[in-house]
Amino acid sequence: MDPPVSIPRLSGDIILEVFTHRSLRFAGAPANEDSEYGDNDRLAFLGDKAFDLAVTDALFRKRPMLSAEELENQKAEWTSSTAIENWVTGYKLRDKLRFGREYADSIREANETRHLFFSYVGAVFAQQGVQAVLDWIGRLVDPDYEPASPEASSMDQSFSFKKPRVEPQQPYIPQMQPIQQQQYNAQFAPDVPQFAPPPPPSNPPPPLPQNPLAPAQPHSSFLPMFNQTATQRRIPVDYPATFSGPAHAGRWTVKCIVNGIEKGQGHGASKQLAKEEAARQAYYAMGWAPRGL
Repeated sequence: MDPPVSIPRLSGDIILEVFTHRSLRFAGAPANEDSEYGDNDRLAFLGDKAFDLAVTDALFRKRPMLSAEELENQKAEWTSSTAIENWVTGYKLRDKLRFGREYADSIREANETRHLFFSYVGAVFAQQGVQAVLDWIGRLVDPDYEPASPEASSMDQSFSFKKPRVEPQQPYIPQMQPIQQQQYNAQFAPDVPQFAPPPPPSNPPPPLPQNPLAPAQPHSSFLPMFNQTATQRRIPVDYPATFSGPAHAGRWTVKCIVNGIEKGQGHGASKQLAKEEAARQAYYAMGWAPRGL
């Protein structure tokens, strides 16, 4: 008996690949790199996965809903060798298959029948996309199967379709001068505590210490030179840092830990200054500075 649903049509060389049995290929022959799909073994592998998905999808969408146990039982029924044999016979797929004479008896075995059917399913998937397989197998499994919306089908023409990422729009926050910000907060956020901006530092930050190891560049820092030397010698270095005091007038303390041992400690108004001082002390403590300096 013919299946109740017409089979999707294939076009081009993929038809030969589906209906050419492995017995007609040379044993151990490499894959045909000129072929877009390879051979029916590759198509059968793809079709096996696509068919399993299509049956699961059709049963999951069936109404009234099936329980998990019913889903498992009915899936086993529709993926059985009997169901696939009926479809292969109904669609007359075996009549189109080309194979070696020595396979005339075994071509009707269950594993060969499944291989042929899955090859065709894989070819439909490869040429027409997953939605074509879902609609075809879905109507075979459930006569009341509802195909997906046209929008979903059109998006599925490429299996690698990806939904464009939309970044969340950030609210516009105008930049205000300190006085304008205070006026804005007083009018629209009266419950927010008002803080005056911190006063500018009374004294400019001290200049970086001169580097006696590089007379041509007296203001170059020790930090990159110390890190480079430690890296060359494969010695691990860490710089744990702490901050103390008020936010506008606090001080940083940075330690230079070399291979688990403290070799230097620096203090400064900024973390970078403290780190530079710690690296300078560690450089001398490690004995890396030339003698006489």
